[in-house]
Amino acid sequence: MTSLSRRKFIRIAGATGATLVAAPAIITRPAKAATIRVGGLHDRTGAIGIYGNEMADGLLFAVEEINANGGILGQQVELVEYDAQSTMQNYAQYAQRLAVQDKVDVIFGGITSASRETIRPIFDRFRKLYFYSTFYEGGVCDWTEFTNAETPAQINGPLLKYAMEKHGAKKIYTIAADYIYGQITADWIKKYARDFGGDVIAEEFFPLDIGDFASTIAKIQSAKPDLIVSALVGGNHINFYRQWPAAGMLDKIPLASTVYGPWENAFVPPEESEGIMCCYHYFASIDSPENKAFQKNWTAKFGGDYNEIGTLAVCTYNSVNLYKKGVEQAGTVDRMPVIEALETGISVNGPGGKVTIDPPTHHTIMSATIAELRGGKFDIVKVEKDRTPDDTAMVCDLVANPDQAKMYRIEVD
Repeated sequence: MTSLSRRKFIRIAGATGATLVAAPAIITRPAKAATIRVGGLHDRTGAIGIYGNEMADGLLFAVEEINANGGILGQQVELVEYDAQSTMQNYAQYAQRLAVQDKVDVIFGGITSASRETIRPIFDRFRKLYFYSTFYEGGVCDWTEFTNAETPAQINGPLLKYAMEKHGAKKIYTIAADYIYGQITADWIKKYARDFGGDVIAEEFFPLDIGDFASTIAKIQSAKPDLIVSALVGGNHINFYRQWPAAGMLDKIPLASTVYGPWENAFVPPEESEGIMCCYHYFASIDSPENKAFQKNWTAKFGGDYNEIGTLAVCTYNSVNLYKKGVEQAGTVDRMPVIEALETGISVNGPGGKVTIDPPTHHTIMSATIAELRGGKFDIVKVEKDRTPDDTAMVCDLVANPDQAKMYRIEVD
């Protein structure tokens, strides 16, 4: 089937599915006539809830802001939101409910790569446009999905280069979550370590329910690396960042993290996080008019005692605004015209700067911001503009071949 005929087919194809009967953990919004229906599927509770709350709030904030400014194409946006409670069973159930029963026009959701790979095929099956807004390991190539979040080439490469150069590091010790994100991120760490003149001397992987890192800290002390790179994830793994300084290691070996952000920092005292290095598209400390206005409005909505927000909230917020711009350019919420509009390279100026759809990968071009923790605050030390998703571009060209709906495990040389 040619690309053109496939696109015509997609436009007219229908989809059916069984209606689920289990009671959902749903946050209801009043139904309205003639609304654009938006689905949200994040973890507000469970092990991944430390990330999910700000993403779900970022979605709600964007929807309410859009509605306050007249909606999209003159229609209000209706949000149907589910709490997946950090379980894949709930993700599968609620994804099908959103597609079949709720009949939403677009879905924003998924946090871990496991959750994304649980729901992405469901949205493909039922022809639903899907936005994923969490930094991840790269490699998703799916014509009906858009990833507005950081990939390793955009943030992990700059982070490793900075950390290794600053500390003269040659020997790297990697600790990571034991699922697809941690495993593939560890491969990228090995690549970037070699690219910058070093080597990974050891790596360990930990299930998400592990919270005791005493034996690992002892192994690190024996291995004597020049740099620790952590890709630990979730509430239990925060314990590492408490146990590391308790073992007297905080100022002995520098620590960089591909995941540590405001979410973990809320649970770690400033004296225990000093010097941790990380890199994302967004930090609250970015000094720009757009970010100041965003934070002012966020505080007005959620209150001054809300935890410092991070890139997860902002990427989710930007995703909704990219979708809005795509619908307005298409003049309809129909999936095919919206995808074609997004593929023209639509941009929005968000709190972290400009983000632009990269048509071949359906990812985004964005800035990378490197920060170090000083006194519990993320101190920005370097910004790299317009980082492209080069890793995913190695395996994905949806302009040349739109007939794809695959997660590639990129072979890292």
